[in-house]
Amino acid sequence: MVAAIIHDVYYIWLSRNAMRFISVYPSLHDTMAKITSFVAMSGMNSNGYCLPFEVAVLNNFLVPPTFRRVKDIVHVVWKTPTINWVKANTYGSVVNLNASCGGIFRDFRGTFLGCFASNNGSGSVFEAKLMSLILAMEFSISNHWNRLWLECDSSSAVHAFKNTTLIPIRLRNRWHNYLQHGMTVICSHVFREGNCCADKMASLGHDVTDTIWYTTMPSSLAVDFSRDRNGLPNYRFL
Repeated sequence: MVAAIIHDVYYIWLSRNAMRFISVYPSLHDTMAKITSFVAMSGMNSNGYCLPFEVAVLNNFLVPPTFRRVKDIVHVVWKTPTINWVKANTYGSVVNLNASCGGIFRDFRGTFLGCFASNNGSGSVFEAKLMSLILAMEFSISNHWNRLWLECDSSSAVHAFKNTTLIPIRLRNRWHNYLQHGMTVICSHVFREGNCCADKMASLGHDVTDTIWYTTMPSSLAVDFSRDRNGLPNYRFL
């Protein structure tokens, strides 16, 4: 697509200059033939992959479409915690240098227990994901959930439980304060496709000014929540 635009503009510019400076008037057919041939040559040498809606354009320029090959398809299913445990899925994101995070709590039946969204201001993606874990731990304390299973899609954030030196200084006190309450917590990694509810809560975080706790599930979570509770998979293409 980019090659087609570049060659179009280039040959239109050449034709305009030829008419203006040397009084040569190239035919429309010759110009289009040159554009087509050079776009085709660029397409043949490209290692990129096309999207489905680009196929018609590529066919017009005689460029064979190349699609991304899928090596494997992973079924990602949200799993309930065991009895007497609460599971919190968390997510952090950064949009236009503004960080936010969110999370959702469910019990061993998959029942909704609460969720949160938070606007963190400026910060990195890693800090946003760590903050989502910290807030999840703090909310578990306030709700007296003594056994907490944290799940997020950042392997670096999960690794912070084993190596606390990865935690930025400004977040380290809040991180260690949770550990002093003597609660049991585990943390594991999940693909983003299995973390959709938390992803939606992080998106809501960009629209709030502080940290908000929801006792009623936001309507935007309804579809993904239902998929998780009914054990329906999402798919990850590798």
